[in-house]
Amino acid sequence: MKSKITLMLLLFLLLTGCNQNLLQEGELLYKNTEDLKGEWQESNYPEDSRFVLIDDKNLDQFQEELRGVKGLRLDDQLAIYITLGERPSGGYGIQIKQVRKKDNKLLVVVKAVGPEPTDVVTQIITYPYDIVKLPLEELGKIKKVIFISEKGNKLREKNL
Repeated sequence: MKSKITLMLLLFLLLTGCNQNLLQEGELLYKNTEDLKGEWQESNYPEDSRFVLIDDKNLDQFQEELRGVKGLRLDDQLAIYITLGERPSGGYGIQIKQVRKKDNKLLVVVKAVGPEPTDVVTQIITYPYDIVKLPLEELGKIKKVIFISEKGNKLREKNL
């Protein structure tokens, strides 16, 4: 029994350590200098949260569908768009902390925050989102995009 617990603990530490390595891998393409204050208070991201890549080919599709995209111009850029979807009040936020490129992968580090139960927040529906544009020439031949939390947990993975 003791050996099973030890083995499970070692496996957990190994997996957690591997995820933390993702935060430092590859060439840094973008880093947000502002820190979003707060912590994510829920166990999972909401079902209506989205992690989207927008380029010239699919821009028209997202112009009306996503908040903050209307009027967006790309001009040989790729836009990385993230949203928490519809939230019941203020106090929520989401941010692209950094974008890294390693081999043919793009690693997007994301931070989300939510209000604590004792916070006084606006009682209005909100739609937190963030968008970052990167020049296509810097990206090269990206085949996969991995969205990870600032704690190193894999959130989504998209093959291109």
